[in-house]
Amino acid sequence: MTETQTTDGRVPETADVSFPDGRYGHRREPSKRRPGVTAVLTAGVITAGVVAAWLLVQANGQNDVTERLLAYDDSIEGQVAVTFEVYKPAGEGATCAVRSRDLAGAEIGYAEVEVPADDSTRVEMTYVLPVEGDANTGEVLRCWQAD
Repeated sequence: MTETQTTDGRVPETADVSFPDGRYGHRREPSKRRPGVTAVLTAGVITAGVVAAWLLVQANGQNDVTERLLAYDDSIEGQVAVTFEVYKPAGEGATCAVRSRDLAGAEIGYAEVEVPADDSTRVEMTYVLPVEGDANTGEVLRCWQAD
């Protein structure tokens, strides 16, 4: 038994272990850390993300028309009354996509509703949507400026 072994043959944690040269391949030296390269790469990724987000906003733009569902009434068979409000620029018209779905989630009614151009910026509408089945919802998918 050597000095660095215990009675059961284990090497204590404090012992410096050295392996014979050539037996396990050559050991690589630890790589040098390069914080400058990491910082430049991180800044590049962040800059690319900001540029991509800016380009997407420029390409898709901001929609000047917004909508909000106020209520729907599916108590009458074969139709759903959808009440919603639309915020739009004064003097501009809009178009809104309205739909209804059944309990299984299948679309059973869809229409594009024209919102007339007038001087108001807020318009409240009720549209009676014909459906083909038992309606469970009335939804306003989205609104956009009329052409």
